[in-house]
Amino acid sequence: MTLAIHTLDEAATILRVKPSWLERQAAARKIPFTMLGGSYRFTADHLAAIVTQHENQPVPASPGGSEPRPHKLRSTTHLNDSPVSPLRPRPMAGRRPAA
Repeated sequence: MTLAIHTLDEAATILRVKPSWLERQAAARKIPFTMLGGSYRFTADHLAAIVTQHENQPVPASPGGSEPRPHKLRSTTHLNDSPVSPLRPRPMAGRRPAA
């Protein structure tokens, strides 16, 4: 039985990601890997698990067709519930308003 073990750079090439991204994910223990000789190594099963882990499934369409996503309303008050005053432009430099 032959077990193919890929280096960080080889795995990054196979997955078509940057080696730095792959290394950060492995260091944060977010993806499966093997540590051999102080280096990250990846088997074919590890690579398949990484792809599956980052896979996005399509959202099923609603029966009535596609509906736009609702927008979030922005709050017009601060945390202490005082109304927000509108911004005013700064006076132009060198000119003073006539009194």
